[in-house]
Amino acid sequence: MSFESFFASDKFNFKQVITPYKGSKRGLFIYRVIVFIIFCFGLFCSIYNSINTDPKYKRKTFMWASYFTNQTFIGIMIYFFANIVFYCVDKNGKLKGRINNSVCHTIVHMFYNALFPLAILVTVIFWGMIFPVLNTSYFNFYHWSGNVIQHLFQSVFLGIDWYLITVPTSVSHAIPMIIVGVAYLIFSQIYHSIYDIWIYPFLDHSNKYWYVIYIALIIAWCIFGVIFSLIQNFKNRKREFVGEENEKNKADIINV
Repeated sequence: MSFESFFASDKFNFKQVITPYKGSKRGLFIYRVIVFIIFCFGLFCSIYNSINTDPKYKRKTFMWASYFTNQTFIGIMIYFFANIVFYCVDKNGKLKGRINNSVCHTIVHMFYNALFPLAILVTVIFWGMIFPVLNTSYFNFYHWSGNVIQHLFQSVFLGIDWYLITVPTSVSHAIPMIIVGVAYLIFSQIYHSIYDIWIYPFLDHSNKYWYVIYIALIIAWCIFGVIFSLIQNFKNRKREFVGEENEKNKADIINV
């Protein structure tokens, strides 16, 4: 079994990401443009929030890019922007089926499979663990807008998009989820060693149960990955994958 087939990426085709299960390609395109505009405003609010933080809390450095929520949000914006571009390229009849390099093709496929569960995970962690202890007394319109768009609407909008398109998956896509989780934990340790700041308080080693929290987080990443791959397989059970009906996609290659 090849690396590509192990992740069911041999069935993945770029035309799948612009072809909705219901409705038209143009309708999905318009939806994505509207969502992307909303997300651009959300990005502005998010950066504003990082600059205008709790007056009682003085940060040693600008931490915006270190937060997993922000990193995921950028990934979601890339997702919508890329799909908007794919539609425009397809409109001109130039969208190819796949990337020539099978590893790159598989990694892109992983991105499409991992993003929605990551968005849900961000929503659960923010509203379940972070927001309850957050000081909101200084919040204004931009603070509230940024948090709602970035930590709630992103899951809703991406969930709608996820439902509309049909992309192959397998339980093996839980592996990239685990890798992303472990990589971020390693990143947080490096960040702390450089700036002496814990990105999230619950990662602080001063908590005697920190190792339990770390293990629980990794397990949660794994469970989320498995659950969403099963849900997606259930969603896809009666759908056809665009591009499966003919083998000429082998000739529709993006040279990398």
